[in-house]
Amino acid sequence: MQTSQVTIVVSPRERFSYTRQSLESIFQYTELPFELVYVDGNSPTKVGDYLKSKSQEKGFQLIRTDYYLSPNRARNLGLAEVKTKYVVFLDNDVIVSPGWLEALIDCAETTNATVVGPLMCHEEPVHQVVHCAGGETRVIVDATGRRRLREKMYKQGHQVADVRPKMSRSQTELCEFHCMLARTEIFERVGYFDEAF
Repeated sequence: MQTSQVTIVVSPRERFSYTRQSLESIFQYTELPFELVYVDGNSPTKVGDYLKSKSQEKGFQLIRTDYYLSPNRARNLGLAEVKTKYVVFLDNDVIVSPGWLEALIDCAETTNATVVGPLMCHEEPVHQVVHCAGGETRVIVDATGRRRLREKMYKQGHQVADVRPKMSRSQTELCEFHCMLARTEIFERVGYFDEAF
């Protein structure tokens, strides 16, 4: 039996309506062994019952609160349970595609990256319109001398079919929490997420 080197921490975003599709995609399209910690912040009864049933069936850890959670609080609750080399933070409405986890880990192993983000899409049908393909996030000083945050997502709104043949793995300044792999050891150095944000 292979040992898991990655824990997937699923946390609530702003809706519960994709819970089933998201969780089913994880089990359908993830071939590598993984641990799963699912953080459920006060989902509706029907969703909560589904998650409880699935956690018993599949053997993953379910953390449920009877109050809504801020994103960083939810991630910290999940992160506290992680004992693997890698952690993937995944929003509860993300539908993953075949080979998704293998690609993230391969990138981290090959490049020695601390954080890795995939090509992310939005809208339905799924996996057709780019939400984020990396980007820029930095503080700049404008012409008046004021410091400003610059954030730019690459390829946002483009069709995946048009941009994918031209894309290649590259270093980026931007990775969103919709789906993000990180080396767990980084949190020993920088601490957990700031729950004030």
